[in-house]
Amino acid sequence: KGKALVAGGLSGAIEICCTYPIEYTKTFQQLNTERVSMVDVVRRTVKSAGPLGMYRGLSSMLYFATPKAAIRFGSFETCSSMLVDKDGNDKYGLGKSKGFVAGLGAGTMEAIFVTTPQETIKVKLIHDQFLSEKPRFKGFFHGVATIVREEGLAQCYRGLAPTILKVSTAQATRFGIFNAIPFEYRKSPGGAALSGAFAGGISVIIFQWIDVVKSRMQGLEAHKYRNSIDCFFKIINKEGVAGLYKGVAPRLTRVCCEVAITMSLYGEVVKFLNSIWITD
Repeated sequence: KGKALVAGGLSGAIEICCTYPIEYTKTFQQLNTERVSMVDVVRRTVKSAGPLGMYRGLSSMLYFATPKAAIRFGSFETCSSMLVDKDGNDKYGLGKSKGFVAGLGAGTMEAIFVTTPQETIKVKLIHDQFLSEKPRFKGFFHGVATIVREEGLAQCYRGLAPTILKVSTAQATRFGIFNAIPFEYRKSPGGAALSGAFAGGISVIIFQWIDVVKSRMQGLEAHKYRNSIDCFFKIINKEGVAGLYKGVAPRLTRVCCEVAITMSLYGEVVKFLNSIWITD
């Protein structure tokens, strides 16, 4: 389990540094009630804050990236071990669906302990830049201190329900599809990356609407919605069903890259740890 935590943590930190500008663009689009293209987001951000503006909110992701990925992979390994007996046999007759069940458990743990507060902080930091010419938050720690002082610590867990739903179903789909792909196709780093990208893409197409609701519930204008269900129907009434798929292009790109990087890196880091860290 220790190797899973270390390998997952390293993979997560490297991945978020590579893909954050795409995450920023996706969140920006979802928070805007008007149609905004990816090019418009980049142009507007660079004009107001320079190229580094595309990394606004990265700190909230980076500080949490290591524990998030560590909990994800550690929980997946723990859940997987609970589904087999001491001889490694399928305890409950789940077959290939073991990956889906273990992924569901891993995603739930990830959402509760890391993703919800991390996503709330990230969304508010990006929304702050989006709403004003001169952002109120002067970085990660000032932003967190201001949010907690003005809204209370409990606000960091606003949107918990849609986040658990989003992360648990996403991880169940990604781990499930990835592990259902024959091992010979994912045993190499390239094969693992392609398999991960495919699994990630499917999860986005199925569950994008949950991510949009989550972003709205965690933004600076979350007070407009009574709860996640109210948010869901207000989006449909005002923006149509298409409103539930805002930001799908950058999110699809980011998630495919994210899962490709983490799945391929995770396997390679575990191989390296096995060579220097001897366990039973």
